[in-house]
Amino acid sequence: MRRLMGRLVGVPGSASFRGFRRIVSAANEHRQWADDLDDAELSRAAREALSSPGRGAVVEPTAELLAVLRTAARRTLGQEPFDEQLLACCALAAGNAVEMDTGEGKTLAGALAAAAFVVAGRRVHVLSVNDYLAERDAEWMQPLFELLDVSVGWVGQHTPPSTRAEWYRLDVVYAPVSEVGYDVLRDRFATSDADRVRPVLDVAIVDEADAVMTDEAMSPLVLAGTSTETPEDFALADALVQELDSGVHYAIDADQATVPLTDAGLDLLENRLGGVNLYDTAHTGTLTRLNLALHAHVLVRRDVHYLVIDDTIKLVNTARGRVAHQQRWPDGLHAAVEAKERLTVSSPGVVLDTLTVQDLLRRYTTLAGMSGTVVAVAEELAEFYSLRAGRVERRLPNQRVDVAQRIFLDDQARMDAVMAEIRERHREGQPVLVGTQSVAQSEQFAAAFAEAGIEAQVLNARNDAHEATVIAEAGEYGAVTISTQMSGRGTDIRLGGLDEHDHRRVAASGGLAVLQIGRYPSGRLDAQLRGRSGRQGDPGTTLTFVATTDELVQAHATNHQLEKIRRRGSQLDQAALGSIVDQAQRIAEGIRRDRHRDTWDFNRAISRQRDTVLAERDETMNGDQATVEVSRRIPEEIDRLAEASSPSVVAGLARDVALWCFDEQWCDHLANLTEIRDGIHLQALAGVNPRDEFHRIALREFHGFFTAAYDHAADIIRDVTAAQLGQGIAALGLRRPSATWTYMTSDNPLGSPMDRAARAAGKWMRTRVYRIE
Repeated sequence: MRRLMGRLVGVPGSASFRGFRRIVSAANEHRQWADDLDDAELSRAAREALSSPGRGAVVEPTAELLAVLRTAARRTLGQEPFDEQLLACCALAAGNAVEMDTGEGKTLAGALAAAAFVVAGRRVHVLSVNDYLAERDAEWMQPLFELLDVSVGWVGQHTPPSTRAEWYRLDVVYAPVSEVGYDVLRDRFATSDADRVRPVLDVAIVDEADAVMTDEAMSPLVLAGTSTETPEDFALADALVQELDSGVHYAIDADQATVPLTDAGLDLLENRLGGVNLYDTAHTGTLTRLNLALHAHVLVRRDVHYLVIDDTIKLVNTARGRVAHQQRWPDGLHAAVEAKERLTVSSPGVVLDTLTVQDLLRRYTTLAGMSGTVVAVAEELAEFYSLRAGRVERRLPNQRVDVAQRIFLDDQARMDAVMAEIRERHREGQPVLVGTQSVAQSEQFAAAFAEAGIEAQVLNARNDAHEATVIAEAGEYGAVTISTQMSGRGTDIRLGGLDEHDHRRVAASGGLAVLQIGRYPSGRLDAQLRGRSGRQGDPGTTLTFVATTDELVQAHATNHQLEKIRRRGSQLDQAALGSIVDQAQRIAEGIRRDRHRDTWDFNRAISRQRDTVLAERDETMNGDQATVEVSRRIPEEIDRLAEASSPSVVAGLARDVALWCFDEQWCDHLANLTEIRDGIHLQALAGVNPRDEFHRIALREFHGFFTAAYDHAADIIRDVTAAQLGQGIAALGLRRPSATWTYMTSDNPLGSPMDRAARAAGKWMRTRVYRIE
């Protein structure tokens, strides 16, 4: 009844796909017809079954096409799609976000939908969260596509540019969303059409849609390049901050986001530096390095936020449990962490351009997505992507038992409870998956299990290359597997092993037991971990062990709740503690949604300005716009250079120099807007909406962009000698940076006026009235 009412009033996530059941039922009636076709006839029948692309940008597969797809999958993959998978195929082809539980066959459903789009004359990108899934799914589904005469390939971070251009011309391309985004960004800086790889943004089917379209969308994709600046020396700053004591020389804010120096800390540092005043303009750089070094030592933790691999810093994507390849921290923090770990400090970089995931995905003509937890983010999908979301129910009833969470006041008590649970279930031969929050925590539990004589496989960012093997063995009798975040792993845990040879024995032991250590910042991630148990109607159990010392609770519970735990923790029952944990998670989810909205709002003005610059840039690259503009400014110099060579050589010079000026000025404009955004939330203290003010400032700063770029180009060409003609812009001392890495942006630390008023009022009540702070 609740779902029906939701559909009637249009609640996000309530979209119904029941209308497609008629087509699926009709496809079952065509089963024998499709089975009687040979391979060549199947391919031909697929295209004849769908003669037009349907209504607008979407496709409505016919019963004949579904029958052909089902037969093709059985012949090539040995898998016959269930009715639910065909239903999901129809929903995806109609441009929806589809929720299917873990183990229900999303990968095959997405491939069937991709094939349906291709036979309708479309080009498809199946977007995932990482290279591993893109490569695996493309190779797995390749026989299906080949039988249907559909070309398929995959793009990853190590795919060379020449191969990328070739792959993007195929019918179906599997790729991480970030790689497509970076290719779009790199194409913007090309100086000729031949240098572009040109990804075709026609149809996007997004795997793990909630992760890609909400979690990954919180931070723009940032194309950065090497600069000629020398690395800053953090050695002295690193040595000095190691002398500081917490609570004496610095304080850590409640959000674990900043670590300001106290007066005592400043006095100590100034004395160590010879009595200088760190707030003098001459010492601003030193104070910045000290603050960064302190942040690196206190708030950035090894094996949680980053790993050290082959003498380099590798950031950990905590939402994915993987190494975030080619990602760096901005503004000197990366160099400070390198100094902390006694590594070679790398050179700083320059931001070339940015692109939000929303901007990228909204450029596709048709957008669809699938995941095990889509409905939970349906409101965001509707707000940011105008995408409807709905659910396809499980093929078989869910037999999994979700035990109520258990909450402990400290980590040791939790560890003891987990060890007792593990021993009991391991003794019965039940396979156990232990979900942890970080690399450090996964290794802590692995060591504890080893000491207890329990052999466990560990899957975290250190060894994610072996994940397929580890996960394939996680459902075997007596197996114990410890993992960081399971979202995006993409491999089912089958009872009895990959071939389910021991399925009956493992099912009799109770199926897979999932033990979750702590709650994730999002309930969706909790649900995805639980979803590893109870696959395809199998039995299973999930248990959650939370400690009030967990980062989720300490960082997001309110001050009075933390004080309540400190004073009366032993007297609080599980219901009271559970309420605190649940609220902390809801606050964390709210912060994530605000960050997502911030990313979208603050980048709208930049996106519009970028489109304007790109249009002018394309006209300059492919036309004579640069020659006209420069000649208008320095006609005598242009005539002089043309007489020394030829008009075509001068036109090429004007084009190349103008493109360089566009790119340099855009980089400077972005850097300026970044500085403005870093401080724009101070406007909230004056009662001004920071987003509106940022848009006004961005518009003002963009005024005169093209005039300044062409003026700069004219100034450069004015000094060109005849001997420099034909040697390229490098002969003029103009250098193009190479793309190397990405990084993340910051969010609003101050909140709205109402937020701040509410916090102040609550603190006054708790301090003056209830006296609990």
